[in-house]
Amino acid sequence: MLKVFVGNNISRQAKIVSHDSTLRSVLEDANVDYSVGMTSLDGATLQAGDLDKTFAQMGITGDQCYLLNTAKAVNAAGIKVLAQNAVIASGFTPEQVKEVAKYRPGAMKLVDPETKEETFVVSISGGDGEIGKFGACYGSGKTSDGKAVISLRIPDGKDVKEFIEETIGVAILNLQKVENQWNAALQEIATEKAAVLDSIEVL
Repeated sequence: MLKVFVGNNISRQAKIVSHDSTLRSVLEDANVDYSVGMTSLDGATLQAGDLDKTFAQMGITGDQCYLLNTAKAVNAAGIKVLAQNAVIASGFTPEQVKEVAKYRPGAMKLVDPETKEETFVVSISGGDGEIGKFGACYGSGKTSDGKAVISLRIPDGKDVKEFIEETIGVAILNLQKVENQWNAALQEIATEKAAVLDSIEVL
């Protein structure tokens, strides 16, 4: 028999199954939505058709493995504007941002490959948040679907799109680059947490 740690970057559970079980059947039994995002088996991203293969066919011969789905960021760091108020909405929840910051601080920044200097750093705290040339900080607010946000006030009399493009256009692109690192980071964190939990024996 095989112990499968199955879930996503938020929660996971252990299932005892046969090596002849298909990956799809285990995901569905655990109520994991695999229709979006990236699904991996022991850290390797699954390809088309893999879900209907058995664990044995996928080369799993040991007594445990990790089957995890990580949702993709949709419109990460997109901007919505109402009158003179702009909201930069992340593709991740504040809880996910904090988890990456805690366990994968390196994924919260961009680093110049030649000088090794930090060029853009993302964080999360209270208030409305802020964004500038060298970094961005998500505030305490959320979108209606729970994503982290930065709230901005566009000065009166300014063309909204022109102001955003001129003042924070490059920063938005850098913020998107940083967020593109978070799916992999969250998946690694979930795998490591599952491994730690499995190593704990309660007497």
